[in-house]
Amino acid sequence: MRITKPFLPLRVETNDLSHKVNVAGRSYTFGADGMIKSVIVEGQELLAEPMKIIMIEDGKESVFDNNYPDNESESFIQSRSDEKAIICGCKQSDRFIINFCTTVKYDGNIDIDMRLMTRGRTVAQIFGLDKFNELLYKLDHLWLEVPLKKEIAAMYHMYDNSDIYLKDGGIIPKGRTTTSGMIPEIDAAVPFKSLLWLGNDAKGLGWFAEKCKNWQPKDENRAIEIIRKEESIVLRIHLLDSHPISWNGDLKRGYTDFKPIEFQFGFIATPVKQFPENPYIHKAFHVDCGIKIKGNYMDFFASENRFDRLVEKGVDTLILHEKWNKSQNWFDLSEYTAKQLSYIVDECHKRGIKVLPYFGYEISTLSPEWTNLKENVVYRYEDGTMLGGWWRVPFQRDHKVCYNSEYADLFIDGIAKLMDTYNIDGVYLDGTAMPRCCYNIEHGCGWYNEKGELKGTYTIKAVRDLFERLYKEVKHRGGHVNVHASGYVNYTALPYIDQLWMGEDLQFELNKGTDKDVNIDYFRAEYSGRNMGVPVEFIAYENRPVWTFEQALSCSILHGILPRPNDIEYPLTLMSKVWKIFDSFPIALSEWMPYWKNGAETTHEKVKVSYYKYTTITGKTQLLAFLVNISSQDIKNVTLKINENVSDIINTETMEATGFTLDINPYGYKILYIS
Repeated sequence: MRITKPFLPLRVETNDLSHKVNVAGRSYTFGADGMIKSVIVEGQELLAEPMKIIMIEDGKESVFDNNYPDNESESFIQSRSDEKAIICGCKQSDRFIINFCTTVKYDGNIDIDMRLMTRGRTVAQIFGLDKFNELLYKLDHLWLEVPLKKEIAAMYHMYDNSDIYLKDGGIIPKGRTTTSGMIPEIDAAVPFKSLLWLGNDAKGLGWFAEKCKNWQPKDENRAIEIIRKEESIVLRIHLLDSHPISWNGDLKRGYTDFKPIEFQFGFIATPVKQFPENPYIHKAFHVDCGIKIKGNYMDFFASENRFDRLVEKGVDTLILHEKWNKSQNWFDLSEYTAKQLSYIVDECHKRGIKVLPYFGYEISTLSPEWTNLKENVVYRYEDGTMLGGWWRVPFQRDHKVCYNSEYADLFIDGIAKLMDTYNIDGVYLDGTAMPRCCYNIEHGCGWYNEKGELKGTYTIKAVRDLFERLYKEVKHRGGHVNVHASGYVNYTALPYIDQLWMGEDLQFELNKGTDKDVNIDYFRAEYSGRNMGVPVEFIAYENRPVWTFEQALSCSILHGILPRPNDIEYPLTLMSKVWKIFDSFPIALSEWMPYWKNGAETTHEKVKVSYYKYTTITGKTQLLAFLVNISSQDIKNVTLKINENVSDIINTETMEATGFTLDINPYGYKILYIS
């Protein structure tokens, strides 16, 4: 197959008893038993030691036969192509066997199908020619451990959200900003997670699993542990803390009566692709999101020369929110919608502006196919009710659609047709990347446990497959995939996303009024983009005077991202000035030096400084610096101390020289040119 840029065909090297799989910017090495023994990202090893299985059988720790290849059971390559490699391996103890069938894709996703079974008898033992030792086939626990280097595992991200349970009995309660942050200073545990990433500001390793089928943790709130050791941070997955429920026969006859049990999970190393040298990939205006407009978009832009205003302010991308389309997330356009889209695209293209229309995660009651499709394509809760029910004009209700259904094919074909017919420049996708938990057995989600209870499936593979296919269609036509996400970072789909738009959860309290500081640990882990490999823009929901667009800009620039204007008046005017400042500095040739690594100091702990550092061919240094107050305090006379020989400081707001001491408003900022 043809691999879509920026990815390269996958390559496999076999050396002695190991298989090294090379993908863009990363490599994974599998040992003789088929388990991952090395993960290298941009030249740096992430693992402190190989991943391992910890197993207790009949009261004693399992001893595995690691005498490869004499035991004739070394791992092997089942198949390989430019797109993927399949590697098989196995382990054997006194009583049990574990098989691994692992698929590594060119995008870096690793899907592992692990099968647990009892040992069998040899031919000689069956015929009584060799002694068969009678054993109790009792399994006490089965854990997967992933030891990461301490310098790698500083932060976490998890989905879905939950309390975090600490070793000392304390609890970090679930909140809007507890999905990400710094790893607790003591051992911690969480319930089953479909996504759990551990890493730092530059790289990390993400775990994923669609379901907890066959899991038996002793404490469901501690199904996954993060354990601090002297030289490592260990991710421990409690697959089994007791003998498998399905193995309920005579323990002595386990070798014949106990059938194989499967566990499915995976990993992906981040960043998923090379982060752009200049992450400010467009100057976008997003209409009708947060700041709502009355009437249709065609009339809005046609009046008061608003198309020309976009040009005047430097906009190169127009993102249309949901109201451009009469029927939410439907791709067969009404007559009026087709007319409106054609007009907007034509007028924008005349002015060199790209257009990205809204699509999302729902099927509308206004869709002509609602009645025919709804049973098979919607997400369902455990009780069978449909998820969602978003209300909008024209009056309709929009329910969440599961892309593990026929809707995925309709959606991809529909977007491709729209790009061909109306010359749109890609898509803006609202929430489409969220791998929601679905119980709809009509299209293959959901499963029943040993008690006959219906459980849900997190649609990770379906969403990932949707984005891979959509990305190929969009990129084939020269387009852009822009995605809004809230409360999750689906790193399995990130290879096929050009930019994220995030920030709702951080502002949940800020835009209602609070005296709390901006949660910078959360921001670093979830919104910075660099540790995942995909640029981020900040979503800004104003509530003047409590929370303003300027304050959203403040916490954004501190972390190397920019907010996206969603009001054609002042926020766009402000961002037009900021874009010019960024354009005037050689960002692509500069080094990003955030507040946690640059050595700069201020005389107030609530004031942080990050900057871009550019060195000229003559050896002179120039900085584009962002001095930011992360608190609700009005801070006077704060002094900046930078480890550089400074000759000149220019305040970009006034374009006049300033000193090292400044005043900063609550959640305020200063942008400085420093020579």
